[in-house]
Amino acid sequence: MGRGQGEGSCSPCRRLLSKLGRGALLPLAVLLLWHVASKESAIVPSIPAVFEVLAHPLQEPASLDAIPLAQSAAISMVRVGVGFGLAVLTGVPLGLLVGRSVWASDVVSPSLGAAMVISPVAWMPVTILVFGLSSPATALYGDDSWQHGVLDQLRFAIIGVIWLGTLFPIVLNTASGARAVRQAHLEAVRVLGASRWQVLSKVVLPGAAPAILTGLRVAGGIAWRVIIAAEIFPGTRGGLGYVITTAQTQAAYEYAFASILVIGVIGLVLDGGLRLLAVPVGHWQPRER
Repeated sequence: MGRGQGEGSCSPCRRLLSKLGRGALLPLAVLLLWHVASKESAIVPSIPAVFEVLAHPLQEPASLDAIPLAQSAAISMVRVGVGFGLAVLTGVPLGLLVGRSVWASDVVSPSLGAAMVISPVAWMPVTILVFGLSSPATALYGDDSWQHGVLDQLRFAIIGVIWLGTLFPIVLNTASGARAVRQAHLEAVRVLGASRWQVLSKVVLPGAAPAILTGLRVAGGIAWRVIIAAEIFPGTRGGLGYVITTAQTQAAYEYAFASILVIGVIGLVLDGGLRLLAVPVGHWQPRER
């Protein structure tokens, strides 16, 4: 009896190990190809050289006109966080409005469809034209803005590109989720005397939450792809995108590869966090269907 229980308890462990093993196949293949390519090409840095950069994230690059990797990662995270946060604050209410109002849907949907096919990077000239080199630091401190590093790095043009790139998937997914809320549920709470705000907060928003989180996951991936191009912005002196472009021009490719790995890890953590958030939010869906 004890042996059977022990074997049963080990079964999930074996499944987990098997799953982890299968998941490690592709990364191991990439590492092998990377090792071979570094032996054959002078452009591809060796794996030890890249991990040497990752092992000293606070060390200022000796061969690169850039700040330490950790500070660049922090700057990129702040930029993405501000742009993404603005997209959530504006996109979710707009999506709920479009999803529940026929008039709003007729007005907004055609423009959303057109905007979705435009690459977020294409908005860069527009945001530069609108905001120029301004930042919160220039707005608050004028000519002394350079003394306020973090605020000065939050250029409005960069934030605007991230906001535009992440806004549309959030709006579209939120609208889709709001439309999918069953009419029977809405009528039931209205019969009970619920106000419009109660209908929205207690029925529509929870019902649309799984679709909203899907939109946030898509938008989060877009934000990390956009930041690379956005950080080529004139006057930018930090950020992972800046490190990659500067490393390419100065042939310090180990810093470019290290920055790409950092972007991948941060993006993986972000996506994993949203996946975990989706479990308690959308656990009722399979039963409800």
